[in-house]
Amino acid sequence: MRISRIVELSALAAVVIFVVGVTVYSGTIPPVSTIASESMTHSDYWQYGTMNVGDIVFVKKVDNVPGSVITYVVGRERNYSTYGEYGNVVLYRSSDGQTIIHRAMFYLSWSSGRPVVQGYHNQSWMTVTDKYVLIKEVGFSHRNLVVYISSMVNESGFITVGDFNLAFRGVYNSSLNAYEAADQNVGITNAPVNKSSIIGVAFWDIPWFGLIKLNVLKLYGQWPQSNEVAKDTYDLFFAAILVIVVLAAFPYGRVIRRKK
Repeated sequence: MRISRIVELSALAAVVIFVVGVTVYSGTIPPVSTIASESMTHSDYWQYGTMNVGDIVFVKKVDNVPGSVITYVVGRERNYSTYGEYGNVVLYRSSDGQTIIHRAMFYLSWSSGRPVVQGYHNQSWMTVTDKYVLIKEVGFSHRNLVVYISSMVNESGFITVGDFNLAFRGVYNSSLNAYEAADQNVGITNAPVNKSSIIGVAFWDIPWFGLIKLNVLKLYGQWPQSNEVAKDTYDLFFAAILVIVVLAAFPYGRVIRRKK
């Protein structure tokens, strides 16, 4: 068998093993989702270690809530972070059926009509009242976040926020010196994210290549956020494609024969 053919078959086998392995580990089909908007981004330019428009995100199914999900509040105590900030990023279905990829800030439950926030034990950077939860110095913008919860009595689940939304789109409350940006307060969804609506936790991503799907959607007018791609993302995407083409066209067989 020709060496080039062996290389091709080995590459194909590696891809199949990867896809099957990721799907089994994920526990959900499809095991991926694509970042279509800037609501989780941290910069006008593509930034390693954060979520960027065009990233393909791999998802791990969540069977129980709160289960293994580490929220911002718990992550801040443990110094555990993902995608540039404390806590896990979760995928869930909003009240209108959209798939949202945002950070789980805290898990809210209720006891005798009083709010219970998982991980709260009178930290200096957090306040919990019957009307709101206030978290100080959140995210790369270091803004204070206020989450109004009086309309959520006896509704349990994750309170979620887009990193970018807090940093640049939050509604300012001067009396609390804090910004309103939780999905449950700004119309993205109308209730805490519970077991029936959560899809999973983001655990890995492949940059740029989700742009292929997104630009196909754009042709059919189904990607209204196409102007939210970071400034250098397409340059990096085309550079990655060029590298792949060069590696695929490289005459591995000839090089090996010459060495022999």
